[in-house]
Amino acid sequence: MMKALAPPSALALAASLVGATFLPSAERSAASLDGWAEMNEAARAFTVRDLEGRTLRSGDLAGKIVVIDFWATWCSPCLRELPDLAEYHRRLEGRSDVALLSFNVTDERPDLAAFVEERQVPFPVYAGDSLIGPYELVAFPTKLVLDLREGAPGVVRFRREGYTPVGSIEARVADLLARPR
Repeated sequence: MMKALAPPSALALAASLVGATFLPSAERSAASLDGWAEMNEAARAFTVRDLEGRTLRSGDLAGKIVVIDFWATWCSPCLRELPDLAEYHRRLEGRSDVALLSFNVTDERPDLAAFVEERQVPFPVYAGDSLIGPYELVAFPTKLVLDLREGAPGVVRFRREGYTPVGSIEARVADLLARPR
């Protein structure tokens, strides 16, 4: 005998109409972190170069909470975030416990260099194309918050796709800094 399926709830039906996913209550807490997904997955070791050719390895960041912003010059939400991220980067200068990294993806180096100069981007921009696959990047901007306090390559604690206010980033970083290692 075939069991009849229960009709969808009004909430589930409404969520499906706007492209949202209705999550069981156990999963809702992770999804309700102001749009962040709590990951707790092993981070990928990386080596990237900035526009001047300087190398940065994930191992260089051991002991820190690291926010990575994956972005592109053709991405309008990415561009909208740049001034606030520049201010956040300025506020982090001199701190040894937190770092903000800017990983550009898909832009050709000469075009990116011209963009950075024209917009006077005040922080290092690294070529992050090699991390698109390993981090399964499909939307931009994408933020990752890595916990490297126990060494590299660390743990991806949080992930968020789309425009992200700096206050939301700061809340995730504060959350991690308040947790025991």
